[in-house]
Amino acid sequence: MPNEGSKFYSSLGLVLISVAIFLGACLQAVNSGFVSDDTAYILNNVKLAGLRYLDLWKLFVEPYNPMEFLPLRDFSYWMDIALFGINPIAFRIHNIILYLIGCFIVYGVTFSLWKVFRPNDIESAAWFAAIVAAMYSIHPAHVEAVVWISGRKDLLSGAFSLLAIWFAIAARKGKGLSHFYAVAALVAFVAAMLSKATAVVTAPIIAILWILFWRDLPPSLRRRKQLLWPFALVILAICFAVIFNSSSSVRAPYYWGVEIVERALVIIGWMVRIGLSPEEHHFYYQILEDDWLPIMAAIGLGVLLAAMGGLVMLFKRRSLIGFALVMLILLCMPYIQLIPYKTHSLVSDRFLFIAIWPICILIVALSWRLKPIPRGVILLIIFLPWLYQTIDRPRDWDSLESLADKDLKSYPNYYVPIRIKAITVQLADGDYLDASQTVKKIDIPEVRKILESEIKSAYVVEVITPSQGQPSAAVAQLLEFAKDLKDIPEEAKWNPPMRWVFDGSESALANLWWRLTFSFKNDISVNYYAGSWLLSVNKYKDAIPYFRMLDSSSHLPDGMRGRVLKEFGIALLNTGNIKDAEIKLLGAIDQPKPDLEAYCSLAQLYKLTGRSEAASHAENECRNYVSMTN
Repeated sequence: MPNEGSKFYSSLGLVLISVAIFLGACLQAVNSGFVSDDTAYILNNVKLAGLRYLDLWKLFVEPYNPMEFLPLRDFSYWMDIALFGINPIAFRIHNIILYLIGCFIVYGVTFSLWKVFRPNDIESAAWFAAIVAAMYSIHPAHVEAVVWISGRKDLLSGAFSLLAIWFAIAARKGKGLSHFYAVAALVAFVAAMLSKATAVVTAPIIAILWILFWRDLPPSLRRRKQLLWPFALVILAICFAVIFNSSSSVRAPYYWGVEIVERALVIIGWMVRIGLSPEEHHFYYQILEDDWLPIMAAIGLGVLLAAMGGLVMLFKRRSLIGFALVMLILLCMPYIQLIPYKTHSLVSDRFLFIAIWPICILIVALSWRLKPIPRGVILLIIFLPWLYQTIDRPRDWDSLESLADKDLKSYPNYYVPIRIKAITVQLADGDYLDASQTVKKIDIPEVRKILESEIKSAYVVEVITPSQGQPSAAVAQLLEFAKDLKDIPEEAKWNPPMRWVFDGSESALANLWWRLTFSFKNDISVNYYAGSWLLSVNKYKDAIPYFRMLDSSSHLPDGMRGRVLKEFGIALLNTGNIKDAEIKLLGAIDQPKPDLEAYCSLAQLYKLTGRSEAASHAENECRNYVSMTN
């Protein structure tokens, strides 16, 4: 017994040393400010900061950030704000504490897994768990989740997911599952989902474990009702996934083609690559433009096939390596983008937050077949480059600009860090010439052209127009910018980072129109072109204020009023304001110079309101208009 205690404390000491090194590395960035998404989540989140103590329940029924519905993550932010104000140091220390807790959970759950899959070698459990936890705690991919305040969701969901798996293992008993630990696993899983929706993959991992435990029972003790636990967990996961998916505002336009399969395999390959390799880590990874793209796809396919083999292996013969392979592929699944979402990088370090755990299990389990000395040498060869990267990486988190600069050293022509550098940093500081020079490095003509157009438009609106005192040059330039935005490359349909660049430019154009109309509030042409462009890109709600101003203006020429009322009616119709939309569309037809195209929208409106006879008449008039104009 004393020997067992000594082994436990000495092995735990290895974890403490690794955690202390990681802690020291992250403290280099503790004084850094808010970076990127931190601004939306915290700095400008007036809704969250104004939440009163008695209203905290509202966090669990509506989003309290502009991007996603994550109640537990937002509650943790609220606590930091309530206790320490908007202080980035406090937020980062909170992140570090959560990470430290997670590392010790890794030790505990790995120890338990070893006992499940290697029951005949219990003596090795403590050291195996300690080495896995030490490698996990020092991995450089974790730096992003810890020092970036927005990585809080990965820390919380990671800790609760690991805790749920630990409770799920503890639920194993001779005659079935312990109801206490099974319920604890469900509660921890729910907490993980409330922190980040990608924790949904924890459910099938636990379900596989519980089915294995059921199969281990003697046939006389097996009851089908015992399978209700994994079944209930999977159903719960599906329900949460639907809720969170419907509440997200970061989804991209759907696309299906052969490219989506390649993209999914490449993402898996890249995640394995940055999980294993000693190379530098980045905020933006150049994935689909990488020279090694076919190899990454082959690695992804290999890992997928290995995981499928591991699943078969699990139900034939217990295998820790097989289970780690299954966990790895499941933990990568939320990020493969079969259903696309807006992202500036197809792979990010924080996506690997939990996936590093099965990677470490695989490395250590495979090395365990060797004798202690060669095993130690191999593990050190892997461990030391990770250690160097972990010590070096936090220095890049001084600002968004420093992150972009670091990535540009490795990817000098990559449009994502170039856009961040040129638009978010240089253009925001008024360095128009420097921004123009930066975007010239992009080697994809369509992307380079749109960013050059964005910079030129900003210069005209912000510098030229105020000096001239009239908006004609700015209107012409913004219309040219809008024309350029129509030339989106085909690749942008299946390459989310490229789509992200064009979406960013579209948002910039909307902002430039707003700035121009703010300076020339009563100018008919500025308001009309702004509203019409927003209508053309389906930003109906944003278009309404411009058309409202035009409708109420006494300076609107009679020849334009029909067209303005028609477009105003279309905007109202598409925002659900049926009554006012009908008034405007009918008004467009009743003008001295009517816009008969309004009949086409009226037909749609009448169908929505169940007026079939009126809809039929409007459709006939619409067809007459179309044939006449053709």
